[in-house]
Amino acid sequence: MARLEQLPSELLFLVAEDLPNEKDINSLTQTNRNLYSRLQVFLCQRNIKYHQTSALLWAARNGYTNLAVILLDAGGNIAGFETTAETIGLSKDPQNPLLFAAQGRHILTLKTMLSETRPGQACSSAQRRTVLHWAIHSRNHELVELMIDYKAPLDPAGYGPFSALGAAVASGYDSIIPRLLKEGAQPGYWENPCPILNAIYTNQRQVVELLLKHGVRLVSERALCDIVRRNDKDLYELLVKYNALELDVFGPQALFTAIMHGNYEMVESLIDKGANPNLSWQMVHLGLNSSFYGTIGVALFFDHFEIAKLLLAKSVLPARADFVLAADRQKFSLSEFSFEDLPQKNDVVNYVRWQISERYKKGLGINVMEANYFERGQW
Repeated sequence: MARLEQLPSELLFLVAEDLPNEKDINSLTQTNRNLYSRLQVFLCQRNIKYHQTSALLWAARNGYTNLAVILLDAGGNIAGFETTAETIGLSKDPQNPLLFAAQGRHILTLKTMLSETRPGQACSSAQRRTVLHWAIHSRNHELVELMIDYKAPLDPAGYGPFSALGAAVASGYDSIIPRLLKEGAQPGYWENPCPILNAIYTNQRQVVELLLKHGVRLVSERALCDIVRRNDKDLYELLVKYNALELDVFGPQALFTAIMHGNYEMVESLIDKGANPNLSWQMVHLGLNSSFYGTIGVALFFDHFEIAKLLLAKSVLPARADFVLAADRQKFSLSEFSFEDLPQKNDVVNYVRWQISERYKKGLGINVMEANYFERGQW
């Protein structure tokens, strides 16, 4: 073997290449340290050619920075490990060398791969996003800063569930939120639930105010509907304080919700602040027949007669179905109205969709996917 060591590297590579299987190659490289060192580049090239750079995952997981450098110099492709699932934010167990290095706290190895810029070898934005989200969930400030420095995307991946803001709210890592906002982080267009809604669901009121204070807005009606359903006056006033009710789009659903749950003061406030009370909502009876009730009819259906009186006092006309419901139940009189003179009312769902389209024309986005949350009732 001493003579084999003395061969020029080119000939040594040819000898190794001519060996019939991996076992023989391993035996050759393990002869001594010097021979292994001289064959390392060959081994890396072979790993890239026949095993899709799998050695890079091992190097990243174990913090072998020098090996990672050799693999990259030999043509290894970090982005080659990216999958479609990771690209769209749905991968639960990504084979991501950046993530392996981060999880092992091998920061030098991670920086080495993040610094790779050669075409066809650099990491992808989706891989950087994966590491950023892991760092946020791990509340690792140093790693979050590193990933921000290396331009990890702050938006969700495709239709993925979380933006960087969303990940911070979901993990209760509120101290990183100002830093993310400073970098321009915003909720994703399809993010569900949006950061504010998730903060409401998880009772992080200080986070709700922090987001509102920095200009983050609701992207669906869910948050306002949830607030009025629970009659949460503190959160409601917080939205009022930051002019974040968005009543042109979210008001109608919230108003029907408040009526159904008998929250008189919420109903009054929503109408006074601009929620449209002159719409109808399709309610399906026992899966058979359906009727388009107005706000008065919904109040009567749930026996909230004081709210029905409030609506009448605010000059809201009943829908035709409201008139029929009042006559059938005989608990509340609408006899001062004539059935034939009552107007047809626009359906709340169609109205909201129209309002959304108007917003699009003005360049103001609203989450269309979530806008169908308050669809048709079934009772």
